[in-house]
Amino acid sequence: MLRIRPECIPCTLSTGVRMAKIATQNLELQRLATCELAKRFSEVTWEETPLDLSYIAQRVIVEITGVQNPYREIKKRSNLAILKRYEDLKARVRNAADPLEAAVKLAIAGNIIDFGPYAEVDLEQPFRKASEDLAINDYAVFRRAVMESNSLLYFLDNAGEIVFDKLLIETMIEVRGRPFDKVGLVVKEAPLINDATLEDVAEVGLTEIQNASIMLVGDGSGSAPSFESNKVGRWIEEHDLVIFKGQANFEAFKDKRDSFFLLIVKCPVIAEVLGVRIGNMILKYSAS
Repeated sequence: MLRIRPECIPCTLSTGVRMAKIATQNLELQRLATCELAKRFSEVTWEETPLDLSYIAQRVIVEITGVQNPYREIKKRSNLAILKRYEDLKARVRNAADPLEAAVKLAIAGNIIDFGPYAEVDLEQPFRKASEDLAINDYAVFRRAVMESNSLLYFLDNAGEIVFDKLLIETMIEVRGRPFDKVGLVVKEAPLINDATLEDVAEVGLTEIQNASIMLVGDGSGSAPSFESNKVGRWIEEHDLVIFKGQANFEAFKDKRDSFFLLIVKCPVIAEVLGVRIGNMILKYSAS
């Protein structure tokens, strides 16, 4: 688990200010939210993860503006924009020399649809970025795990991006020639920036994956278990193939053994940890 560093505070503060401006055009509420964010972040113990900071920011915006899901319309637009290209995406994967590798790279490229670090996202960019090489490429290990595993646990990340994840899961099943005995799809219990929730996965058809079940995770304040809980740890132990999608999941779970991390590197802290550059695409296997 990656603990926050000084750089994480201004980064998440900027995210929170953008969220406040999306939630309300009332300048006084935006000012109040900004001040409260600064106050809460000044009280950190430095034992928090970056994901903890995101939860703090979300709570502050909800408390001050009363808007539970500021990114709801942005998330819907993201989902629908990628869904409209779904048949083209399937053809691109089907016609590739290695369909599974093509689907993996598209799924990783889809991680750029992230309104945490980015104020704006070009929804065409994943289609271009998927042609880039992987800076960390454990594809051979990944392919073997896909072929040999009986169960899949997939920690999803952002709306829009999840359409690429759906394609990857469907491609894994097709390449295997058989479905997984069980597929756990982990999403946020409640809105968190543009992270996927149950509403989003249902919207893009992920709930139709054979033998799939939705597993909710949160910060421990609701009915779902915290991402740091023993229960989530048991989920991981109970599945053969475990995929963590996105930078936040890497930050929270980077020490989990026998797991795969698919992400785009979006900040200098993670670039340093992984020994790569900002913007690089990563498929990393954590063996120990």
